[in-house]
Amino acid sequence: MEISQIQLNYIDVEDRMVLRINMGVEQHLTLVLTRRIVRFMLDSLSVLLQRISPPATHAAKAGAAAAAPIASANEAPAALGQIGKDTAPFEERAPEGNVLNVGRAAVLVNNAACQQTDTGLTFTFLIEPLQPVNLNLSAHLGLGVCQLLTELSSRAQWFDVTAIGQRETSKEALMELMPNQGSVTYH
Repeated sequence: MEISQIQLNYIDVEDRMVLRINMGVEQHLTLVLTRRIVRFMLDSLSVLLQRISPPATHAAKAGAAAAAPIASANEAPAALGQIGKDTAPFEERAPEGNVLNVGRAAVLVNNAACQQTDTGLTFTFLIEPLQPVNLNLSAHLGLGVCQLLTELSSRAQWFDVTAIGQRETSKEALMELMPNQGSVTYH
């Protein structure tokens, strides 16, 4: 199923983010994300972005092109959680279209995993007592989700978003995002 719209909102009463995803014509998914899950997603997305970023010789040219202003000073800033040029409102879906069969209710993500692929990455959201949900993101869609999460995290003042993605890309940092090959016992 293809993603048609993604919306991210911050709920200050609960100190959580709500990720709403519309898929196809009638299906949707609504997930509640904690700080820990958002941080994990941003770290995973930063590894993807570092992997797909152009070599340093091309980065200078791309940086000069990106320096041009996108919006004029007279334009209103984008709505909270809205990034991009499309100003179409988020399309509401009928409760029967929820892929988790829980109506319109948002479900809390208890834990998440991420697997890097050749073309992007796959997040697996663990939701108890329901089945896990996989979210496949291409590199371009991953960049968009990263922008949404970074912007909203900054506005919510959750953590220093400038430090996100600046962790060293050593083997140890990459291994944190790989599946656990063994078990650990805490005493």
